[in-house]
Amino acid sequence: MSVKKAKTIILIEKLRFIYSEIFKISSKYGVSTIDELDSLFAKGKLTEKAAGEDFFTLDNLIGEKKTLEKKLKMYSIDKSQIWTNFQDLLELQKPNFRI
Repeated sequence: MSVKKAKTIILIEKLRFIYSEIFKISSKYGVSTIDELDSLFAKGKLTEKAAGEDFFTLDNLIGEKKTLEKKLKMYSIDKSQIWTNFQDLLELQKPNFRI
């Protein structure tokens, strides 16, 4: 396996973890962006004590996601095709749903 291929696989795995962590936090509060979470603080629906750590974690995760997506773009991996490319990099057999 080439170094480029290995680095790409690691980046995609990191990105997959980031996506899952973002999903956990955003679904916990019913939001899809950091601005929506901030709005809940502004409206008094959340206190900083209750969700302050999640707010900063989500903000950091979103920043890390953008960084990883830029790095993947340097390897010519389009973010809309990440999972297809991941399957190709791992040389996984394509699923055949025809019977």
